[in-house]
Amino acid sequence: MGLIVLSTILSIVLGSCAWLVLGDKFPMGNEVKWPVANNICVYAVILLLPVYLTIFVIFSFS
Repeated sequence: MGLIVLSTILSIVLGSCAWLVLGDKFPMGNEVKWPVANNICVYAVILLLPVYLTIFVIFSFS
């Protein structure tokens, strides 16, 4: 349970950082972009699985 919470919080933080670097990109191919919160959520969801797997591998081998 702690692994899921940690990876979720970390993916939200990294999603915010990704939004700062990449900006409002979603929806792609559309002139009108979503609000900031929606873009951060999309970035966080994209990063959730890689962050979870990275933390899982680090803690399983240590």
